[in-house]
Amino acid sequence: MKLAFLINVQKDACHLRDLVSSLPAEADYYIHVDGSRDILRFMRQVHGVHVHFITRGIRTVAGGLSEVGVQVRLIREALSSGADYLVAIGGLDYPLWGNDRINAYFAGLDGRQVLSAVAMPGMGGMAYKYTDFQLFNDHVWESGSLKGKVRKLARLVLTGSHIHKTLRIHCPLKTYTLYKGGTSWAITRELGNLIVREWDENDHLKTYFSTSYRPVETFVPTVALNSSFASQCMLINGKDYDEESLMPLTYINGRRPSSRILTEADFQAVCDSDKMFARQVVSDYSDGLKSMIDARRKG
Repeated sequence: MKLAFLINVQKDACHLRDLVSSLPAEADYYIHVDGSRDILRFMRQVHGVHVHFITRGIRTVAGGLSEVGVQVRLIREALSSGADYLVAIGGLDYPLWGNDRINAYFAGLDGRQVLSAVAMPGMGGMAYKYTDFQLFNDHVWESGSLKGKVRKLARLVLTGSHIHKTLRIHCPLKTYTLYKGGTSWAITRELGNLIVREWDENDHLKTYFSTSYRPVETFVPTVALNSSFASQCMLINGKDYDEESLMPLTYINGRRPSSRILTEADFQAVCDSDKMFARQVVSDYSDGLKSMIDARRKG
């Protein structure tokens, strides 16, 4: 069983070193460092024959299509490795399982996708953000600047005029239902090929997501759940929807993966979650927690 871990990172080169060194040595690691950061700081900390940094990183804007561009670029690079599973994790994740258990888990999947999603049509008020046009998302404009105010005004004008996005995407050859998932998943090489192909060839789909709310959580699930791979994914009932259920691999503390930093006080909670990873583990602040996790993994 060949694994390729896809890691998008913006900060904390020391933790990235600890993350990669704690995972299976025989796996491949494809790492994207945000274009606004100095990639050399990370390359000095993390290296080896299985470590592959993506040169000329994309400068991402939170909530923009550029975040999907990073996902696709990592998938594209990892496809060349011949890996059976492509595992997307964050630069501030840390493994809770031992490596033998991680390898055994993926070996036992038998081609299933570790990707949870919920269909947005029929979600009522919970889907309202996804019906708003999010204009100029990939522009680095401060919220209080003139351009930032124009962006906000444009969105308010469209909303006030009752001009909304649909939750079904009508492309020339196919209509897609919008699905929301998480940012941590594991997919087969075959699904990875489909995602790259849709990104490269389906301009209508990309245009829809270029004005969508948090496309980093919706593009990959939408492609997967509207394909022949849907039966291999985990469809969440809308009534049972919460952020935790959309992250089958990763423990997150709170509604968003960007919640507070984890410390020793969270040790029992992360263990009880029985997830493969915990998110928001940071150098210095989380060193005590990492030591406790390491002892548990060895045991």
